[in-house]
Amino acid sequence: MKCIFAIMNEQYARAVADWHYDGIYSFYDMAADEDDLKILMNADNWREMIKAVLDENGELIGWAAFYTEDDEFWLSLGLRPDLTGRGLGEEFLSECVCQAKSQHKSPKDAIKLHVSVFNQRAIKVYQRVGFAETKKLVRDTPIGPLDFIEMERHISR
Repeated sequence: MKCIFAIMNEQYARAVADWHYDGIYSFYDMAADEDDLKILMNADNWREMIKAVLDENGELIGWAAFYTEDDEFWLSLGLRPDLTGRGLGEEFLSECVCQAKSQHKSPKDAIKLHVSVFNQRAIKVYQRVGFAETKKLVRDTPIGPLDFIEMERHISR
């Protein structure tokens, strides 16, 4: 899968906001988290932080956010619900890591991400792409406190 990272726009953002994941993965619905939805829909975030991810035909297949917080470089991402569970996650994540390496500065030559402990499917993908667990934490979420794993991958330019 060839990914094209495009500037997020209102059409793409609305499409992502409407995505619905099945079962326990509905936790990742943008509509389920008011704060995440506000970040996604804020046009000020579209040029630098949040990218629409398109396939080679120009079809929206996901989104990725690249940002620095507390001198750490972070990645958040989402694959369109109908594409999950089909073996595409590793390639999608690898493309996001390549984009991060080529287009964004990482203060500590590493990329970090958070993933909920229940999402073993994603954790396995992250591990296959070279991310390793650095710590466990509890985060407040719209459904209450949840266990998360912080993962990190060292990158070299």
